[in-house]
Amino acid sequence: MFTNNKVRLYLFSFLAFCVFSSKHIIIYNEETLVAISFFCFIFFVSRYFGNTITDSLNERSQIIQQELQNFLTIKEDSFKELLLEHEKVSGLAGGLKNLAIFTTTELEKLNSSTQKALTNIFVEQIGVKLKTLSFSKLMLQQRLQYLLSDDILSNVLLAYHQSKTDKTKAAPLSQKTIQNVIQLLLNSKK
Repeated sequence: MFTNNKVRLYLFSFLAFCVFSSKHIIIYNEETLVAISFFCFIFFVSRYFGNTITDSLNERSQIIQQELQNFLTIKEDSFKELLLEHEKVSGLAGGLKNLAIFTTTELEKLNSSTQKALTNIFVEQIGVKLKTLSFSKLMLQQRLQYLLSDDILSNVLLAYHQSKTDKTKAAPLSQKTIQNVIQLLLNSKK
């Protein structure tokens, strides 16, 4: 364990330390004592526990390297998945453009057909209203004719009677005309 060369080195170091201390090259204060203790600690730890510390650090570096490799693998997989999702989204964008074009054309067709249908419905409703008004007008005319026909005989007779009593009229109706009118009115009532 200790060879001749190592013993000489240790002995030389100890003697050099003693000479430097005696010549007051090394002054003993708190800082110097702490520095000497630290260097001695480092020397003995590296000398007696150097292999253990090296093995521990090598093992830790291998664990860190494996964790880094796992992280990089996971990151690569996530980038691949992200690429696939991006491709899906870009395909979706193209599909949405096609859908927008289709929807626009269908809405334009629907708009034109809706306008035509609305116009047709409006024309039909106006036609129904006009037929209803026409029928109402016809009914009112018939009712008016019926009401007039009920009172016309009495009105003609009254006008005839007034024309006989009133001689100032310019041209009285002839007897034959009045009889024909009365006959027609009686026939129409039957």
